[in-house]
Amino acid sequence: MEISKRIKVNKPHVGSSLLYSVEGSGRIIYRDKIDTLIGVKHPGIILGKDEWGTTWVIHNHYENGKVEVVTYENFSKGEAVFYDNRKVDYNQSQIIERAIDAWLNGTVYHWLLENCQHFVSSVTTRSDRRSESVDQISTGVVVTGGILTLLGLVTKSKALTNLGGITLGTGVLTKAISR
Repeated sequence: MEISKRIKVNKPHVGSSLLYSVEGSGRIIYRDKIDTLIGVKHPGIILGKDEWGTTWVIHNHYENGKVEVVTYENFSKGEAVFYDNRKVDYNQSQIIERAIDAWLNGTVYHWLLENCQHFVSSVTTRSDRRSESVDQISTGVVVTGGILTLLGLVTKSKALTNLGGITLGTGVLTKAISR
């Protein structure tokens, strides 16, 4: 079954093809992001296959600066790829159409406001538009800020208390802005 008349993929020296639905179409996949310290997961959504059997994925990545459609091999960058079994609020067709809408609308990458995780959650859920990595980092900043503030209060160090308060506030603000 053709997934959308709005998307056609091109293969150099071969031609162009519409994409067709396969069993995994609309499913979230992820790979570990390369060269990160905290184990960031990079998600995408399987769109379907072209007439030559190539699987295509849609994702938001900083290298391109916006949502893009790439081959499964390009998405994986040589890393293992896994299915993500998070709860979704839309069916396969709706997820694909919402992802294509974001691509056609030129959704731009932003590490805090519209990263790969924001993109996937925004097209698969009604209300849970979030980035697990930004949440994880900002929670760490909040905890660090709280500890620094307490240490400052216990040691009566105004500088440490202020640093802790600023750090804590930065973490809370980052978490709030990211959603």
